Parts: sequence; structure tokens; C-alpha cells
Amino acid sequence: MVRERRERYRFLLGDPKRRREGLDRLNHCRDLDERHATWLPSNADVVGMLRDAGAPEQAYVISATPAIDGRTMALADAVREAAMGGWGTLVSCLPGRLAFYYDELGERRAILRRPRD
Repeated sequence: MVRERRERYRFLLGDPKRRREGLDRLNHCRDLDERHATWLPSNADVVGMLRDAGAPEQAYVISATPAIDGRTMALADAVREAAMGGWGTLVSCLPGRLAFYYDELGERRAILRRPRD
């Protein structure tokens, strides 16, 4: 997320009463830091790209799809379930460094990669 919005997302996602609002923002998120986003075509091998970038087998999911939100899942399952759920989702592979973003209905998909500070 862009620096100006990070604290807001932390607040919303960390507050059980406000989490739904934070998750809803993922559906058409315009707060992604474009410097670290690689936008993908619909036929991209997302799992392969994440693995090539160093993703482990397990990933943490933040999603507007209730069935997968807050779960640690196998990477391939997380990416597949994000698409099947159809709602905004972040699949966090390496916290703060590597993630996959899925917009509502997959309209926009991106690998989010930030080098170590």
C-alpha cells in the first residue's frame, strides 16, 4: 500500500468491528504502491511467478471472501480460492516483501514485490 494509507489499513484490518470495511477496500483498491506492482494478464502463471520470486509453500490470506480471510493456506490453494471467491484478496507470501493481489472478479491482478530495505 502507498505509505499514506498503510496505517489506515492496519487500523481497519486490526479492528474486528471495522475489518469488513478494510476488506471491502480490496475489491477495487487504488492504494497499491504502483512502484512495486507488476500487473498480470489473466493467463499468467501466478503460482509459478510467486515461487520464482521466493514464495514459500504457505501463504497468509487477507480477503473479502469470508471463507478464506485470515487463513494460512498452501500457496496454490490460496491463489485458486482467491479467484474462485471473486472478491478482493491479498495473498501474503513474504510479509512486506511479496504478495499477490486479486481485484474483484479478477479485473486487475498483480504481483506485489518490494525489495528489502
